[in-house]
Amino acid sequence: MDIEEEERIEAVNRYIREDKPSTICRDAGRSEKWLFKWVNRFKTGEEKWYKSRSRAPKKHGRKTDREIESTVVNVRIALMEGNEHESKYLGVSADAIQYRMETLGFSREEIPSVSTIKRIVKKHGLIVNKRERYKRVKSKKRYTILNPSQIDEIHQMDFVGPRFIKGYGAISSLNLIDVVSNRVHIEQYDTRSMDNIIGFLTQYWRNNAIPKYLQLDNGMYFIGTLNTRVDSAVF
Repeated sequence: MDIEEEERIEAVNRYIREDKPSTICRDAGRSEKWLFKWVNRFKTGEEKWYKSRSRAPKKHGRKTDREIESTVVNVRIALMEGNEHESKYLGVSADAIQYRMETLGFSREEIPSVSTIKRIVKKHGLIVNKRERYKRVKSKKRYTILNPSQIDEIHQMDFVGPRFIKGYGAISSLNLIDVVSNRVHIEQYDTRSMDNIIGFLTQYWRNNAIPKYLQLDNGMYFIGTLNTRVDSAVF
């Protein structure tokens, strides 16, 4: 790993820890355009997102561009309809399409970039605006499939805050609630990180039942960071 790659990893790590972009860029002597280029690259889920890409045209091997485009369209439609068991709780975004294509056996070289997927979606009239999203994607109806009736069947977890304490700094509360009983467990942290989340859950589950379902937000701190990124389906 060269110096520039280490610089990119450090910058994105600081962004995930919620350092101010202006401070990160000032310390690195870089522009915000540079920072968000690598933040967005990290969000693609690529294992080696921090490496420079070749400018040579991508080749999809034995898969033609038409086959790839057709797959993107079919996956998008399947995710929007949510009729298959595997797609009931997945999103419909470009990231979700990439994840679904990977589970279908496409290699990372064959899976299009986020920007390419967005162009394909737009070309085929599959864009869902915010006002129509719940009606067309049926998100609200889909979530009612999980209709818990027992304690410890579904727990919901999310960060609240940050709140700023004079003389100390930012504090975020990690809240976990049982959907049926409304029992709550809360801990406070000065950073939102995967390490804090894992510690929170292992401490709680040592003394309490593990739920059948754990519903999470889609924040990067719930997904993982850098080379330890965790693949997960976000409700």
